[in-house]
Amino acid sequence: MPHSLQRANAPDTSPSGDAGHRRATADGPAEQAVAQLLDQVRQWRFREPGLLRASVPVPEVDPLAWLEANPLAPRCYWQDRSGHLRLAGIGAAWQYTADSPDDHPTLLRRAQSLARQYGVHLLCGFSFDGQAGGGEWQGFPASLALLPAVELQGSSAGQQLSVNVYAETSEELLSRREEVIELLGDLSPATDSLHRSAQVTDRAEDLDFGQFSRRIEAILRDIRQGHVHKAVLARQVALRLDRPLTAFTTLRRWSAITDGSYCFAIEHAGRIFMGCSPERLFYRKGRSVQTESLAGTVRRGATAAEDAALETSLREDSKLVREHAWVTRYIRGELEPWAIRIDAPAEAEVLKLDRIQHRRLPIQATLRPGVGDHQLLDALHPTPAVCGFPRRRAQDLIRRQEGFRRGWYSGVIGRLSGDAAELAVAIRSALVAGERAWCYSGVGIVQGSEAEAEWQELEAKIESFLSAVQD
Repeated sequence: MPHSLQRANAPDTSPSGDAGHRRATADGPAEQAVAQLLDQVRQWRFREPGLLRASVPVPEVDPLAWLEANPLAPRCYWQDRSGHLRLAGIGAAWQYTADSPDDHPTLLRRAQSLARQYGVHLLCGFSFDGQAGGGEWQGFPASLALLPAVELQGSSAGQQLSVNVYAETSEELLSRREEVIELLGDLSPATDSLHRSAQVTDRAEDLDFGQFSRRIEAILRDIRQGHVHKAVLARQVALRLDRPLTAFTTLRRWSAITDGSYCFAIEHAGRIFMGCSPERLFYRKGRSVQTESLAGTVRRGATAAEDAALETSLREDSKLVREHAWVTRYIRGELEPWAIRIDAPAEAEVLKLDRIQHRRLPIQATLRPGVGDHQLLDALHPTPAVCGFPRRRAQDLIRRQEGFRRGWYSGVIGRLSGDAAELAVAIRSALVAGERAWCYSGVGIVQGSEAEAEWQELEAKIESFLSAVQD
């Protein structure tokens, strides 16, 4: 159900009432666009239950700066790996939450139904373990789908500002229409003046190196006994900052140093979950699906020669090659019941990020008629890269060995539109609330894993976020 807008925990820079309306009807191009939207929205009349949408072109602005300047919850953001599609949303025209994986089909079906209208994109998120959140994740559901009330959408064709109103009765339309009119009048322009770097004043980790080493040894015992082939052990680092974090400005800096990654954020329950993930869960267009096997990690080198040597080890090290082969075989096996054809290159490529590099193998499939996104989600999530395999045994091992709830970290986040869906694995991510931030990283434990190397990998995976925070 839609819900009312709320002022987020950020400085109140938006004008209210008449002042905001006067700015929205001024003579600049952006203000003229808002005035055009206001004129269209005021003319809306109830005809049947459903979605009303209006869009106008606007001058190019930074969508993350726009979100920072307009702290009206819930805010959301999505940018694909190529950077060609950028979606920034404020408010909720329609929202659906669920607290059980049994509701995933309903959530996806209802969201996809709304997304059939041209230009409509819904953002969605799913927790790692299919459960609602506790602790710092309190208030986060197991899954969520969100259609923003006001959105800024950018692509190679330019940028447009849109409003969405979902109503099932004439009375609801009147109420939602007035909310959107008020929101449009309150919009502030994007500005770069909101940049405020923060410093970490306290850092608490859920485990130290000694505890980490003992947990790795416990996992290796299970591997030697044949219970699992791989299990992913994650770590939580809780930060306290000297000032509230400007989350979307931080996300912009984070994205700039993690080129080629998905960039995302969803605000819920007074907190913002955000990240820059390199890993695709799947992209589906009609019956065509693209996914990937991502496994095996080494750091980046300090020089070109060292980086090339590390890449060679990534390609040739028997432990890393074996781990990646297992992951690839597992993903293909999960897809086989739903596909009539599966194709992949013979050799893996190397994905180079700012601090680390991975083995990656793209996988394409053609689905059987009638197969939907919920079957793909159930088949592929959680991936071996964030869980391990066999999946159920690895999940049981994670529950025993990890001392915190992952929440949406290593879950799924993405967009739904028309006859397409693009979902990413929510790694390289953090949960932010004012002066608090929780960041996460994980490592895959297989036969031959060594505690010291895995500990260094955990640290490398959060360095980008830390540098974006303190820049």
